[in-house]
Amino acid sequence: MKFLHFPVYIRNEGNVDMTISLSTENWSPSNASSYVTLDWDYAGQCVGSNKVIQVLLTLSICSSIEGITTFSFDIAITGSG
Repeated sequence: MKFLHFPVYIRNEGNVDMTISLSTENWSPSNASSYVTLDWDYAGQCVGSNKVIQVLLTLSICSSIEGITTFSFDIAITGSG
């Protein structure tokens, strides 16, 4: 397994506190999601109005990946509150 880490800063530009969620979409090729995962260290803490938090995204690539030399996907981080 190979891991790549990326710090990301998220700002709540809304008027209310919120929590955030992470999802991935539009994998190309579609089977890449069987070998590649995206996770983060966000622990569900509230993000206050006009506040910024840092989260660490971790991309994990399975060592048994075959036939995929390039891949892409969209990252969606959404807030609710």
